[in-house]
Amino acid sequence: MATPKPIPLFPIYAELKHVRLDEFPELSQFLLDAEPWKSQTWNWGQDFLSYIGRNKSEHTYTRFRSEVEKFLLWAFLIKGKPIDEFRKIDILEYADFCWQPPLTWICLTNHEKFFMQNGLFMQNPDWAPFRLMLSKGDQSKPDKKKYRPSQQTLHSTFTALNAFYKHLMDEEFCFGNPVQIAKKDCRYFIKDAQVKD
Repeated sequence: MATPKPIPLFPIYAELKHVRLDEFPELSQFLLDAEPWKSQTWNWGQDFLSYIGRNKSEHTYTRFRSEVEKFLLWAFLIKGKPIDEFRKIDILEYADFCWQPPLTWICLTNHEKFFMQNGLFMQNPDWAPFRLMLSKGDQSKPDKKKYRPSQQTLHSTFTALNAFYKHLMDEEFCFGNPVQIAKKDCRYFIKDAQVKD
C-alpha cells in the first residue's frame, strides 16, 4: 500500500492566530473528510501552537510547529490512532518513523507550506515534513535513502512533543505524557557511555 502524501497542517503564527479554515480549502477538506478525532486533535495542535506563538520566540514557534505537524501527520496518516490514546510504545514507533521516514515525506530544500492563489492558501506540492540536509562542503548527490536525523533534531523532536503533551495535560485534554517516559528508552539517542574519547 502506498504511503499517504502529507499535507501542511499549520500556517505561520501571523496566519494561525486568526485562522479561518475556509481560507485553507485543502486543509479544510482534509479535516472535514477525516474522523472527528482528527479535527479535535488539529484544534489541540492549533491551541498549543497559538500558546507557543504568543509566549515564545518566532524560532521556537517554527520549530515546534514543524515537530507537532510531523507528529500529527504520522498519527493521522500512518498510525491512525488518537494521540490521547498513545502510550510509550507508540512514541517509540514514531521515533522509528522519524529515523527513516518514507522518501515521499522528505524534501531537499525548504519550501513554504502554502502559497496564495485567488485569495486562498493552497498547499505547496513541493513541501514535505522532513528535509535532507547535507554537510557543508559535501558535494555528493543528495540521496533521500540516507536521511537520518541528527542528535540535535531528535532532542528537538522530544522537547517539542513533551511540551505539547504537557500543554494537553494542563488543558485536561490528555491525562498522561508518554513522551517523557519514551525518551529514556529511545534507541537512537547516543548515550554518554557510547561516546568514546
